[in-house]
Amino acid sequence: MSLKGNLDNLQTKAKERTVKTQSIEYDLETLVKKIQKGIIKLDPDYQRRHRWDESTSSRLMESLILNIPIPIIYLSYDIDVDTNEEGARYSVIDGQQRLTAILQFFEGTYALQNLDILDDLEGCFYKDLPPFLLRRLEERTIKCLRIDSTIDPQVKYDIFERLNSGAVKLESHELRNAIHRGPFNDLCKKLAKDTDFRRLIQIPEDDPENNSKVKKMEDVELVLRFFSLMNDNYKNYKKSKDKQFKDFLSENLAVKNSLPTVELKKSSDTFIKVIQLIRLHFGDLAFAKYKFENGKFVKQSNFNAAVYDALAVGIVSEVDLEKSHITDGQVSAFKELFKDSAFHDSVSGSILDNAKIITRIEAARKVFKK
Repeated sequence: MSLKGNLDNLQTKAKERTVKTQSIEYDLETLVKKIQKGIIKLDPDYQRRHRWDESTSSRLMESLILNIPIPIIYLSYDIDVDTNEEGARYSVIDGQQRLTAILQFFEGTYALQNLDILDDLEGCFYKDLPPFLLRRLEERTIKCLRIDSTIDPQVKYDIFERLNSGAVKLESHELRNAIHRGPFNDLCKKLAKDTDFRRLIQIPEDDPENNSKVKKMEDVELVLRFFSLMNDNYKNYKKSKDKQFKDFLSENLAVKNSLPTVELKKSSDTFIKVIQLIRLHFGDLAFAKYKFENGKFVKQSNFNAAVYDALAVGIVSEVDLEKSHITDGQVSAFKELFKDSAFHDSVSGSILDNAKIITRIEAARKVFKK
């Protein structure tokens, strides 16, 4: 059909998807109070986890004190327009890292460090700033764009994806978390916090939130990776110019988000049993990578995602999880795989090549075959 024939459809779609916006400036003191009161929500479910370190946050505060322009904050207006301003609720579409850094400084969470210009303020907390700088900082305004997405909730997720595609690139699952939200994604986030799983992927128990895997949602992606490769589905991945492994994971997440509750429960039970079984028999370094040289095994890393693929998918494919039976011989046989050059190559270099995925998983399956 010609463009002319599609004009009615085009006009309807454009009207439905048009974003209503309003520009506004908030001073920092007002912004912080709105966040503290819950009027502005910093962590909607599609947002990334806070990733800035204190040096990055400090440089933002320095820019604000010096009145250096910073990017616009995008807020989603999430309530009926009839609600009064003080009762309004907003969620952050873009600017979470900046707002979190501002809030934490105002609340005294960190001291300024590694400043480029105002080095006299090194080590100063918010309360330590001289009165004239406190006033300057509190009265400094930031431009915000309020977006009314109440007509179509999908709009704010579309905006989130578009804004971040040209800025600091989101990690794969950060973007996936924004676009493919749903019950299975929520399950993956929950399972990523499992104590045994965190031990196995080398996330410290004492401060997990500051671990890079957690900040970048790599832990959640690893959970999804397990579910995407199991049940022989690893054979269906075909890397091409138009399809990468990240796309394979996204497609699987989109499908699994529609699973019924009973299947979600079964998936959760399966993952937990496999992880418990691995830690019980293989220890906390179960996913370590080894090289066999000069007659002995040399550990090359404490965690390797390709080894994780092989061991976890190998076990879920071949071991009866109800009987939970893995022999000492099988534990030794899995480590012996590192003597094989083909297996070692499959967990090295470009580990997301489809041939390498098949090689390492099927080698592990032979070890645990019933």
